[in-house]
Amino acid sequence: MGGMSSLSFDNIFPSETGDRSEDVKHIPSAGRTARFHAQLSDARSNTALSLKRTVGDASPWALSGARRALDFTAAALALIVFLPLMAFAAAMVRLGSPGPIFFRQKRMGRHGREFTLFKFRSMCPKKGSNSSITVSGDARITPVGALLRRYKLDELPQFWNVLRGDMCLVGPRPKLPHHEALHMACRPGITGAATLAFRKEEEFLSEIPEDQLETFYELFVKPAKAHLDLEYMRKATFRSDLEIVWRTATACLFSSEESLAESAEAITQYESAQSAHGRYSSAPVSQLVAAQRAFSAGLHQEL
Repeated sequence: MGGMSSLSFDNIFPSETGDRSEDVKHIPSAGRTARFHAQLSDARSNTALSLKRTVGDASPWALSGARRALDFTAAALALIVFLPLMAFAAAMVRLGSPGPIFFRQKRMGRHGREFTLFKFRSMCPKKGSNSSITVSGDARITPVGALLRRYKLDELPQFWNVLRGDMCLVGPRPKLPHHEALHMACRPGITGAATLAFRKEEEFLSEIPEDQLETFYELFVKPAKAHLDLEYMRKATFRSDLEIVWRTATACLFSSEESLAESAEAITQYESAQSAHGRYSSAPVSQLVAAQRAFSAGLHQEL
């Protein structure tokens, strides 16, 4: 099955530019105080250290050949079963807005190897905000894209990545190569603990003031996701993987307001863990948002 990694998508679909990133590309420095810069630096360092430490702690199941065989079989069956749905989604994307059908982007995979991740295009990259973070109501999201994203149908092409060996079914979401020097022993996944906890991330982030959004994401959301995923991978079993896959399937079909509370709870747990180790001075999410709004208001007055 290792030979499947030589399969090429490039001969089937044309190259294109990315329409969005799931992570923060940069943190604007203009107008930020030294305190914010220090917090950002500490957050990046803590996240990188956690990632490097937990990589070697992945469970035997997470690194096993049996898991890879199961992923390969499940991905092959999924591509066959969902082929009509994928063909319909591709036609809707093509007819719904100008641009390519597929979004493709370089991501970091197992042992630091880069690969090309595939999704159905859900956004118009030249429309609306230039922010790398997507929130609910983002003008860049197309009508067809909104439907695809609601039910996570834009992720279906990633079964091809699983088939190739770039990804697995359950694991940390693959990151952009320039964010962290990740050298994970396990493959990134289509879904995972953080994916479930932040499945309504766009709605959750829409509550954060726009001018503080990227700072909030870098300080809290991003490291909280890493903490959830890496703690999961350290204890992953066949049964826990099945539970994650089942919960993901039901979450895609049935909406729940509890998912917003789960996002806040994940951040709170991360803050508590950092405080317990003396790494981070935390505050409840609601207080942070209020503080960010006050900081933003004061900044505008200064200008």
